[in-house]
Amino acid sequence: MNEKAQELERLVEGIVTSYTELKKENEKLWNELNQAIERISQLEREKNHLEAILKNNEEVINKLIVRVKDLMRILEVSEHEEG
Repeated sequence: MNEKAQELERLVEGIVTSYTELKKENEKLWNELNQAIERISQLEREKNHLEAILKNNEEVINKLIVRVKDLMRILEVSEHEEG
């Protein structure tokens, strides 16, 4: 009977050891997952910021194009009047 009790004790110790190791691994993986989620959030914020800058730059460039075209028209009219 003592042999069976020792075998059962070894099995329980093995299960406890495995559980402890798996728990540590699980905590490590959760930490890595949380870090990855935070990194994704950070990258999303950076992407949104860059998209806003891009949109603003596009608007500025479009306004400049309109102004250049207007200036070119004015210059063409001036050349025709002089010519």
